Amino acid sequence: MKKQLFLLFSVLLGYSELSFAYDPTRGALQNAPELRSYGYNQQDIYNKYHPSVNVGNSYNNNGNSYNNMNPVIIHVPSKYGAIVLNNKTGIITDSVNEDSLEQAKRVAIQRCEKRGAGKFCKVRDWVRNGCHALATGTKNGLRFLSKGNSSTEGNSERLALENCNSQKYEECAIIVPERCSLPND
Repeated sequence: MKKQLFLLFSVLLGYSELSFAYDPTRGALQNAPELRSYGYNQQDIYNKYHPSVNVGNSYNNNGNSYNNMNPVIIHVPSKYGAIVLNNKTGIITDSVNEDSLEQAKRVAIQRCEKRGAGKFCKVRDWVRNGCHALATGTKNGLRFLSKGNSSTEGNSERLALENCNSQKYEECAIIVPERCSLPND
């Protein structure tokens, strides 16, 4: 009986040592991309969300090694545009794709003053890396302006009209079509 218990204990002890001897989350298999979906290689998942601590190689979804140590930074300068209105004459001018906000405002004001009665030109809207449009509508016999700004092409006019209608203005119409000032690639 002692011999059988000793044998059983030895087998159980050996089995438990074997089970601890092989851990698929450690060793060579920890970087196997096929095992990521099963929760292995937790350091790689951590590195994905914390790239500043990523040292050495990581593995992408195809199992290929890549190094996050040297990110590529691409600087694309911003572009600006402005819409200017002369309240006395009703003349509207604009500028697009200028290198600074000050330059965009200055160019649009100069165009307005050149076409109309002097110093009555005021900036009504401006945009940085986006598009804008202007709509008008009436309420109680008075005319109002409504802006529409968007970071992507094709939305500004719709937004200007929606803004006009949401203010309960009547006869809403686009008076400055969409103009975009977007950075060059």
